Amino acid sequence: MRAEITELKTARSLERGKQFWETLTSMENNPRVKRLRDFTHHRFTSRLGHSHNVAVYSYYLARKWNWKVNVESLAVGAILHDYYHYNRKEDGIGGYTHISQHPKTALNNAQQDFNLNEKEKNIILSHMWPVPRSARPRCREAVLVCIADKYCAYQEGVNGNVDIEKILRKKSV
Repeated sequence: MRAEITELKTARSLERGKQFWETLTSMENNPRVKRLRDFTHHRFTSRLGHSHNVAVYSYYLARKWNWKVNVESLAVGAILHDYYHYNRKEDGIGGYTHISQHPKTALNNAQQDFNLNEKEKNIILSHMWPVPRSARPRCREAVLVCIADKYCAYQEGVNGNVDIEKILRKKSV
């Protein structure tokens, strides 16, 4: 009986992993999302690269902590959390103004291009928490993206163009 339960859990885990990667790949292949490659983010990374890193690290944390999450919403919310098509420095948008306002901009843009559920909306809107006036994460997926965003931003800002998957492979060895 115990072996059957373990086998069932492994099968579910593999299926959830497949769903995550399929959703992430589908989102990254969307032409509007691909445009995020054209914007530098955290000094050395593209905005799409950063969003990919956040999605992968969020999924890694969910697995590490054994959290039951909606992997499709996790992938969608993570890839769209910085879904804005401007360069704040070139457009003269101040640091704090950008930090506090870009989640709303990202959500408005995402809602124009995608049919989002409530979890995905909360992920996008709350990823800058606890910045004042930012929304609070209200689901596990949003908490994961909020944490992963800070970790990835640090790695990218300090260490340059980071491949989070390479870092995670080193951790698992």
